[in-house]
Amino acid sequence: MRTEVHHAARATVVSALAGAVLVATLAGCASEGDGVLPGQEGSHGTEVTQDLCTRLAAESVTRASVVTGAGERVVVIGDSWASGFGLDDPGLSWPRYLDGEVRVSGFGGTGYAPGSMETCGPISFPERVPDVIAQGADLVVLEGGINDSKSDIDDVEKGFRATLDELKGYEVIVLSAPRVNSRAKAIKVVNKMMRRVSAEYGVTYINVFDLELPMLEDNTHLTVAGHMQFGEIVARRIAESRSETVPAHG
Repeated sequence: MRTEVHHAARATVVSALAGAVLVATLAGCASEGDGVLPGQEGSHGTEVTQDLCTRLAAESVTRASVVTGAGERVVVIGDSWASGFGLDDPGLSWPRYLDGEVRVSGFGGTGYAPGSMETCGPISFPERVPDVIAQGADLVVLEGGINDSKSDIDDVEKGFRATLDELKGYEVIVLSAPRVNSRAKAIKVVNKMMRRVSAEYGVTYINVFDLELPMLEDNTHLTVAGHMQFGEIVARRIAESRSETVPAHG
């Protein structure tokens, strides 16, 4: 586990990505959509307004400015779990517990398919990949699928394949979508697709749906302790998956 944090000295590494995300978001939020806050159901959620897009973009930029660890270059592309939604310090989100020099592209509400967050601009996973890997990467970890459980599975598969196509030539590890009880059935459908397509592309798929983790009151986002537990387990399972003698968790 590595938790050394670099701020200003690493700022230039992520500034292009962060700036692009923020500009795209502010430009894309000129009108309101029918989306929801990360983790909320559509009928009870909040419209994706300019204020929400700006808030999530600022959170994304804050998390992107925190680079942890040293060693191989690890990039995490994820959703609100990666960006630290709901935390007083987004820098405490789970990727900080991974080994290597870890950079994070996290944006709340996003996934492989554009979904309702399309209102905020080009911020789906496949749309963010080019900016992320432009700085170089030895390992790319994909963490998504929760928000995709609200999208048509064909659209999700299209976005997932587009993401993997963008990452050809890189070592990629796909995390399953973790368990969110209110969406468990739909998440299982997304995970089944990701497992199948990952095998087709020859990339490692690691199941994390089995985990029971401490959640905030919304029962969707992790507490600080939940981020630590998730990050440490993911780090261990990644290490195991890269070992010739220990298979990835199924």
